[in-house]
Amino acid sequence: MNSKLWRYKVKPNNILIVDDEENILNTLERLLEDEGYKLFFANSGNKGLEIIRREDIQLIISDHRMPGMDGLKFLNETKKISPDTIRVMLTGYADVETAIKAINEGEVYRFITKPWNNIELLNIIKQGVEYYNLQKELERLNKLIQSQNTQLKEWNFKLEQKVADQTKSIRDLFLDAITSLVFALEAKDKYLEGHSRRVTEYTTGICEKMYLSKEYTEDVKLGSLLHDIGKIGIRESILDKKKKLTKEEYDHIKTHVLIGERILTPIIKNETVIRIVRYHHERIDGSGYPDGLKGTVIPLEARIVAIADAYDALLSERPYRKATDSINAIKELRKYSGIQFDYEIVKIFTTCVASLNETLS
Repeated sequence: MNSKLWRYKVKPNNILIVDDEENILNTLERLLEDEGYKLFFANSGNKGLEIIRREDIQLIISDHRMPGMDGLKFLNETKKISPDTIRVMLTGYADVETAIKAINEGEVYRFITKPWNNIELLNIIKQGVEYYNLQKELERLNKLIQSQNTQLKEWNFKLEQKVADQTKSIRDLFLDAITSLVFALEAKDKYLEGHSRRVTEYTTGICEKMYLSKEYTEDVKLGSLLHDIGKIGIRESILDKKKKLTKEEYDHIKTHVLIGERILTPIIKNETVIRIVRYHHERIDGSGYPDGLKGTVIPLEARIVAIADAYDALLSERPYRKATDSINAIKELRKYSGIQFDYEIVKIFTTCVASLNETLS
């Protein structure tokens, strides 16, 4: 890396890049050197903290795995020194526990896996800096609002709207990343590949047959897509096991509904989606999990997804059994109607499943 610590244009925003790999620092310098930012570099968390203490930094890009102080610890410490600074984490692997800790402990704006897409990274940095500047402008205007100036109040309102829009954009971006993790998980497991997308198609058909509102249907579709996200936290040896699970293994796999809820709750404020993730394994007779809900106490959206989820599972090969066909899968759903599944929703599903299978084929 050259001897210059930074290069900038007029009124630059300050960006700190922390990574113990020289080639990463050089690559990011080349990517950002003409973008109008003032760049600072550090090859360790401790050196990064020294820069944070003496410089006004708007955005930090930090590696996760570094010797000594790792990225999570470093970003948590920077939050104490400069709480308003936007924090972005680079990681060489998609790890759910890393994501949760980064959100909860370091209040990370976004985490990006290596190798990254240059255009995506530049957009994330631009949006992060804009978000920082909007927050600072909002703070400035809040001080001026004491004068009760009508025009300042109007500006403040507009700025708050912009901040709210940016906040939604941040949640949407992170949700996109989480959805990508779902697809990545399915792509690695031949038994799960395409499962969430097929379940989404089935639940959409049920919602349309039930004449549920468009808004509610969209929420159910999103919940269907994410219903098994918690399986990211389940040991692969259990997911792939061909023999019958032990009680300890079954208890572990049941935790995926709680893991999924824990992943999504900080980033998505949609109760319908969260209820699907938590309750889609509850049973009408009360013998399901995690809470043993019974009958119509189980949210409607969870009862819908439970049927679509079970149907697709029956049609899919699993390590411990062969796949069945649609006729036998429907027989199975009818057999357990009123016991495991909602009787009326099963009836509705059987009227539209043939056309849905044609769409998916």
